[in-house]
Amino acid sequence: MSHLSIAHRAPLLSPRAARRLRRGLLYLLLSLGSIAMCFPFLWMLLTSFKTYAEAIATPPTVFPGDWGERLLALGMMIRLYPWVIALFALWIWLGRRLSRRIPDRVIGGLCFFLYMVLFFAVFNLDIWGQFGLGRLYAVAQQRLGLELTPLFQNYVDAWARAPFGAYFRNSIIISTLTPLLIVLTSAPAAYAFARLEFPAKNLIFMLYLATMMVPSEVIVIPNFITISELGWRNTYLALIVPYMVSVISIFFLRQFFRSLPDDLYDAAVIDGSGHVRFLASIAMPLARPALVSTALFNFLGSWNALLWPLLVTDKEEMRPIALGLAAFSTEAGMQAQLYMAAASFTIVPVLILFLFVQEQFIAGIARTGIK
Repeated sequence: MSHLSIAHRAPLLSPRAARRLRRGLLYLLLSLGSIAMCFPFLWMLLTSFKTYAEAIATPPTVFPGDWGERLLALGMMIRLYPWVIALFALWIWLGRRLSRRIPDRVIGGLCFFLYMVLFFAVFNLDIWGQFGLGRLYAVAQQRLGLELTPLFQNYVDAWARAPFGAYFRNSIIISTLTPLLIVLTSAPAAYAFARLEFPAKNLIFMLYLATMMVPSEVIVIPNFITISELGWRNTYLALIVPYMVSVISIFFLRQFFRSLPDDLYDAAVIDGSGHVRFLASIAMPLARPALVSTALFNFLGSWNALLWPLLVTDKEEMRPIALGLAAFSTEAGMQAQLYMAAASFTIVPVLILFLFVQEQFIAGIARTGIK
């Protein structure tokens, strides 16, 4: 009887409670993983607001030491000028009304963030006189007897220490034209390997894939000699042309074009369409998620390029942002807070771009992987 009673004893947790426990443990594990992944990024941002002594302190400090005083000054400003809270709340209400009109939630959230940044930019203009936010905050500091440096002073100092405007211009030009040219060259090649029949197609495609096994360091010297002989050093041609074709992009788009149904092409042929028109009018619009994913991958590659620009450029005005940031780490003289500030505003364009294209990017990866 005792064995029967033990066998028929009720479980400690009901099935519903067990599912909730497993889900809770899964969320906890994912949360810990996300914290571990985001911690270097958060540390970079926090260090960019520290002083030099705090940035090199041992043991390291997590938050800048003057943030407590800044919060005290902010509280004093609110007590002295409570109408600022009402103005801020009204601004938020209007922003929420406007952002809800945008169908895409991600783009709406980004627009709302930029709208909130606009609040501080508008109400710090000189036209407000003594009622500008900066003036009111300064009055609150005087009441408390505090002398605080501007919050974004490290960013201002880092920007002034190197020609980051030229670095950003070069990277934007290179990182825009290179993915565009890769898409223009990869899409027809991928379509040919996926939909056309011609002699030795599989052999040629295997030769294409075999080039992926060649280390990039092996072709650096031949490419450098070619660029030098053409007189392209310190030009955008040297930074763009050698990378306007990507084998991995051809392979990626080929997988997508193979998933298109043959009936779709047959219907286009009945309407008088050939391969070129079918590619331009039907296949590429349907492949927009895959094209966005391809462009984003190559954008990141061009934005982070370091070795090749180091070889083909020796003028400061031709450096892209990655090379400029590497040079700035030496020119900043081990001032970690300035280097972290420069690294922070360097990744802002990449984050903004990803927020705009993340849905297309995820859709392209998912659909291509499944098919």
